Amino acid sequence: MSEIKVIPPDDYDTFTTIVANAYPGMDLSTEEKRERFKTILTAIQEEGSFPYGLYRDGSLMGGMVLYNFTMTMLSVKTLVGGVGLVAVDLLHKREKVCKEMILFFLNHYKEKGACMTSLYPFRPDFYKKMGFGFGTKMHQYVLKPHQLPEGEKDCVYFIGKEEKKALIDCYERYTRRTHGMMEKKISRVERMFENPEVRIAGYKKGDTLLGYIVFLFKKGGEDNFIINDIEIREFIYETREALFQLLAFLHSQKDQVRYIIINTQDEYFHHLFPDPRNKTDHLIPSAYHESNTSGVGIMYRVIDTERVFRILKDHNFQDQDIALRVTVKDSFFPENEGSTIVHFVKGFPFLDRKGCDAEITLDVSDFSSLLMGVVPFKQLYTYGLADISDSYYIDCVTRLFKSEEKPVCTTEF
Repeated sequence: MSEIKVIPPDDYDTFTTIVANAYPGMDLSTEEKRERFKTILTAIQEEGSFPYGLYRDGSLMGGMVLYNFTMTMLSVKTLVGGVGLVAVDLLHKREKVCKEMILFFLNHYKEKGACMTSLYPFRPDFYKKMGFGFGTKMHQYVLKPHQLPEGEKDCVYFIGKEEKKALIDCYERYTRRTHGMMEKKISRVERMFENPEVRIAGYKKGDTLLGYIVFLFKKGGEDNFIINDIEIREFIYETREALFQLLAFLHSQKDQVRYIIINTQDEYFHHLFPDPRNKTDHLIPSAYHESNTSGVGIMYRVIDTERVFRILKDHNFQDQDIALRVTVKDSFFPENEGSTIVHFVKGFPFLDRKGCDAEITLDVSDFSSLLMGVVPFKQLYTYGLADISDSYYIDCVTRLFKSEEKPVCTTEF
């Protein structure tokens, strides 16, 4: 019989060993590094995140960290549960430890009133089978500084910890109007300012910070200390002027910086550059120049379909008028499986058990991606991942779930 509970400090050593074996790349090989990790386990609880462990016969078999996030979902702020650091003791692999922990995670946030959960997968296919759908891809650009736009940068300056509040205010304004963004925990901001390797450059207009970049220098080579790259960790801008002045700041580093590494979920980012080619010189037939590499990462999962539409009752689904039966298949979390009839009147949803114009049927993973605006319904239908009772309504349903922007998430967990 399994028991899942918050891991007490007395078991931090055991959990640290489990994590070290599950993720050797984290390098918890020294006592100093292990102690730092255990300190983090204590510190994250101040921001509402807790390590949970699965016990059998009193022994810790695996653990995870649960995160309480407030996310802007479409146009509504709501609680979203996050899970990270999912680790299973090497001696107890294939014993359904992970399955039980993830089911606990889903139930935990359903009981807290959430309708959505999220995670970063160690393997996308593993979590796809558990009902998590793909989020927006991340695109990595590796550009020489001179490829970035040149211009004025007179309003760019380095931000110190005394302007912590201004940075948080800028981030929060951006989060309020950006689908997918999660509120930033103050403790995370404090840790960022305490990290001696982190630099933060901001753009200020008058007394208001309207954009900033968080970056680090990376050695470009072992044998030449003057070769360095800049890796952007966070790029937030509220105005076009903020964007261009910060890019101009990066452009101006061309005499000492080899590459600027930018990770972005903006699928149109390459339009900014006259020459968006990266360093590979790779040509895709017949003549497509590689500009960036892309990867799937963050995944989303609906845990309560009815509650989704209650929470989104004030969101306008593209002014559409339709009574839609949404039938979700959810074999991993059966309490979420079934049909929900949603009436959309001038785009606003309300639940009603009477009648429908059409029915769509799809797996919860694909429904989660559809709801978040990651993929159009028409594509899911074409790929055989969704069905509809009357093909006349395909375009209507596609418009219904269309989002002006795909979800953006800069929060690591």
